[in-house]
Amino acid sequence: SYIVRSMAFSPDSSKLAIAQSDNIVFIYKVGFEWGDKKSICNKFSSSSSVTALTWPMAQPNEIVYGTAEGKVVDGQLRNNKSATLYSTSSYVTNLCSSPEGDRIISSHLDGTIYRFLFSDIENGGRPSHARLVIHPCGIYALSWGRSICAAGNDGRVCFYDEDGGTEREFDFTSDSKCKDFTTASFNPAGETVVVGNYDRIYVFSLNRDGIWEDGGFKEILNLYSVSSLVWKPDGSRLGIVSSCGVVDLYDACLRR
Repeated sequence: SYIVRSMAFSPDSSKLAIAQSDNIVFIYKVGFEWGDKKSICNKFSSSSSVTALTWPMAQPNEIVYGTAEGKVVDGQLRNNKSATLYSTSSYVTNLCSSPEGDRIISSHLDGTIYRFLFSDIENGGRPSHARLVIHPCGIYALSWGRSICAAGNDGRVCFYDEDGGTEREFDFTSDSKCKDFTTASFNPAGETVVVGNYDRIYVFSLNRDGIWEDGGFKEILNLYSVSSLVWKPDGSRLGIVSSCGVVDLYDACLRR
């Protein structure tokens, strides 16, 4: 038995990557039409459980996945080979790509965030990574829009720039109903982020002065922990999934 830890479509949506807890990543060719034949076109094995996955927009032939032993790995579809981009000593809790798709960041159980630039490889240089942030707790909610949003189980939501500098921090530790932050997702414009919690979703937006503001929260009774968030590509709707199997779709009336 295994658990599907993460999934991601290719930039053209013709392939789907599935990260599994049984040490493997499958790439399915799904085609462009509903009736197209489905098949497995790539398979990447890992030495430990695969915990997170991202498919950068600028890297259509490469996926990046993280493992329980702290490795961040590049899966190359053209030759079906994988290469370790960098290794850490801490479980990879999440991965996400920059809006341009030329960089990725990984978050870890020890609170660290690392950044990797694909341009280092493309320009013939040695692959390099840099530790951007040491967050106060393990990070599970991670997303990259106009800034990097990170949150965990300490009641704080932090915004960092791409070099790791702190832009804004919101502290909810005084609110007894605020539990662990579990997931985060920026809208397509990267100017609004929704962060999932227990029976709540928190909204943060960038104002005209380029400063992050707390937009409040929406309480959804009996939702329990939010396990996944996804925006419609035009930013008009937000999909919310809970750990108990509920799937809700909300109109994103951000300016009303």
